[in-house]
Amino acid sequence: MLRAIFKKKKKIGIALSGGAARAFSHIGVLQVLEELGVDIVAVSGTSMGSIIGAFYCSGIMLEEMEAYVRSMDWKSFLLFSNLTLSKTGIINWRRVEEELKKFLGDKTFSDCRIKLCCVAVDLIRGEKVVLSKGRLLDAVRASIAIPAFFSPVCINDYVLVDGGVIEPLPTDSLKKMGVNFIIASSIKNENTRNKLKDLKNSDTQDRQNKNRLSIRNVLDISLSIMQREMTRYYLDIADIVIEPEVGDFGFFDLTHGGAIIRRGVEAARNKIPEIKRKLGL
Repeated sequence: MLRAIFKKKKKIGIALSGGAARAFSHIGVLQVLEELGVDIVAVSGTSMGSIIGAFYCSGIMLEEMEAYVRSMDWKSFLLFSNLTLSKTGIINWRRVEEELKKFLGDKTFSDCRIKLCCVAVDLIRGEKVVLSKGRLLDAVRASIAIPAFFSPVCINDYVLVDGGVIEPLPTDSLKKMGVNFIIASSIKNENTRNKLKDLKNSDTQDRQNKNRLSIRNVLDISLSIMQREMTRYYLDIADIVIEPEVGDFGFFDLTHGGAIIRRGVEAARNKIPEIKRKLGL
């Protein structure tokens, strides 16, 4: 009885990995955690995980996020996102900022109902930077600034790019936010292995086939390998790991957002017995 009374209360945080379009699955994971009544007190996000984290912590309902992902005309968005002649990035920030501002406006970290941090990397010092003050829009832009695609974002004396360069799953950053129980939502790229096998088993002529070895395939496979290898250390920090299997979707497969969200729901539901047991629900 006394042990139950004095048992240390769990302060639960969730780390949301990067993964571009694949990270839409975090929305489904959060939906299941809400259904279970899991009280999340802190969120850390890297890259696309920082967008979802910022929306969630600033009070945007998960249903609204899902409706936006499903209804957005992503093909037109990508088609009309202006390319830039900048020496530091090929995609103009303008359209991306316009979309982010619809949800974040001029909100700051102090406006968040749940504690939040966004992870980025400072190119000058070569170090991780954990952003938890100032405008959410600025922090999110820094965290999603994929090198070569977007120009770096300057905040104070930092020159910042995508946090996935150094911490693709921000469990270490979350651990320093005063939580004592960490849930990791980390995309699983297992189906990428099938793509690798297909390329390996194809003959030389097939490998030269642009439908098989396209720029998109090269990017998807390369980013998947990099993320898989870098994520291993950060998974060990988590108390519960939820891994939506989204490897059959591309990193830039934005038009299948609804299906990707469902993968998040499925992965989280498979973990319900473990979640209930560890959290005493």
